[in-house]
Amino acid sequence: MNRRQIFAVAILVSALVMGTWAVGRVQESSDNTYANIERFIQVLTKVRDHYVEPVTTDKLMDNAIRGMLRTLDPYSQYLDKEEAARLETTTHGSFGGIGISIGMRDGWVTVISPIEGTPAWRAGMQGGDRIIKIDGVSSEGYSLDDAMKRMRGEKGTKVVLTVYREGRDRPIDFDITRDIIRIKSVPYAGVLDNGVGYIRLSTFSERSREEIDQAFTKIEKQNPKGLILDLRFNPGGLLSQAVEVSEEFAPRGKRIVYTRGRDPSQNRDFISTADRPHLQYPLVVLVNQWTASASEIVSGAVQDLDLGLVAGKTTFGKGLVQTVIPLTRSVRGPKLKLTTAKYYTPSGRCIQKDEQLKDGALAADDDEESDEDTPALPDSMTANKPLPEFKTEMGRTVYGGGGIAPDIELEDVTVPHVMQDLERNQVFFKFAVKYAAKHKDVPKDFALTPGIRDEFQTFLQEENATFSADSMAMAQRYIDTGIRRELARRYVGDEAAYRIAIADDDQVRAVAALFDEAPTLPKLLALASERSKSKAMAAQAKEPAVR
Repeated sequence: MNRRQIFAVAILVSALVMGTWAVGRVQESSDNTYANIERFIQVLTKVRDHYVEPVTTDKLMDNAIRGMLRTLDPYSQYLDKEEAARLETTTHGSFGGIGISIGMRDGWVTVISPIEGTPAWRAGMQGGDRIIKIDGVSSEGYSLDDAMKRMRGEKGTKVVLTVYREGRDRPIDFDITRDIIRIKSVPYAGVLDNGVGYIRLSTFSERSREEIDQAFTKIEKQNPKGLILDLRFNPGGLLSQAVEVSEEFAPRGKRIVYTRGRDPSQNRDFISTADRPHLQYPLVVLVNQWTASASEIVSGAVQDLDLGLVAGKTTFGKGLVQTVIPLTRSVRGPKLKLTTAKYYTPSGRCIQKDEQLKDGALAADDDEESDEDTPALPDSMTANKPLPEFKTEMGRTVYGGGGIAPDIELEDVTVPHVMQDLERNQVFFKFAVKYAAKHKDVPKDFALTPGIRDEFQTFLQEENATFSADSMAMAQRYIDTGIRRELARRYVGDEAAYRIAIADDDQVRAVAALFDEAPTLPKLLALASERSKSKAMAAQAKEPAVR
């Protein structure tokens, strides 16, 4: 880059700054903007002229922009032409990949959830899996965009992901074949044995409202006595669809969510326009720690407007709004995906967790100032900061601090390691395929006969997937469900497989039992308040006396 080019860069940057100032977005002149621009140009020139290997100005500029955005939050990104095109495809079409939603946790790319029915889901990847290698290369320092680029690819090609999973001694390798990812929002809807309706909403895409409407039509023919909306492992998606799904329950005129940012144009209120919300039966929204973004908008609206209960675990806490800003006049040019606002529930709770952001930068940056020689205090000696309190429409107390805290907390389901390994290696799927090739029929309701069990044991030996008798015995219930589920999928289809999996889902069963105990919405709300008080009293009783 010669002096004329450097001067051109300086003029361009200055013009951008002046343009920004003209619309009232530049802070006081004390921020030394122009001095910092000069310093940046000096560094750019020195690196270009003296670095040990030749580097292009374009590469330096791209990396400088990416590095700058990385200090803000995990979701603000610079998109070159190819990346901008991929974003468009992901939002409105199909793409080649493995089917996972990812976020940042503790500086590492982490799986929020695999998308149901995709290669990652079939391979047994789970929410919380930390991706430490992609095709044998460490992912330390990767941005979300870096990881997505390396995991996507043509249908039929393979990628190997190495993940760290909580509770496992060693990293796990997943050898996954890419496929075309076509996302279905509602993979299953039906009525449980006790008459409670159930809708599984796995993601928010352009057809979510349409698919939810179809699910209601199917369920309401059977006069359900209540409804479970399952948003566990739902990573979110389109804001418009989150609002429309919320409108299935929110009466006309109710505020569902609102956004607030520095730019007044980002301050928006989303009001329900529904004429016939589904209020004829009580509702429970089922969530977990990997329920994120648009899912949290729906959960927060249901809770704040007292339209139903939220049960499960406190959700992920992704409440940032990204705006895609073109950087050239060409629609196919590079773009800036910038966080411009935050989501708030009707009661005023910010969905975004503070652990991800602090003073406009990643909270992890504080580690640089910590004293490594000073041991951290144990949890028992760390003062718990009280969560801010908010009120629902009926005056119930709900808590802020990021994410949506459930009205009724449920126990986590811990799947035995044996089962995790069997799922990861797709043993149940492979067995079902082999079994169906030899047997035309299976027993009614896919009940497991001694013959099926013997064939499965033989298959395990053939696959070199043998485990100790004790570990198999401890996981037997889960193994039986896995066999029955995949046999059902092979002989009948996904819907039959879902019915079997849900029937053995402890959290779904716990929520379904709530409707037997409290058959109306007022009784459900009263039950939640009762349990909350009992939990608070139990916790208070455990606190040591102050001397």
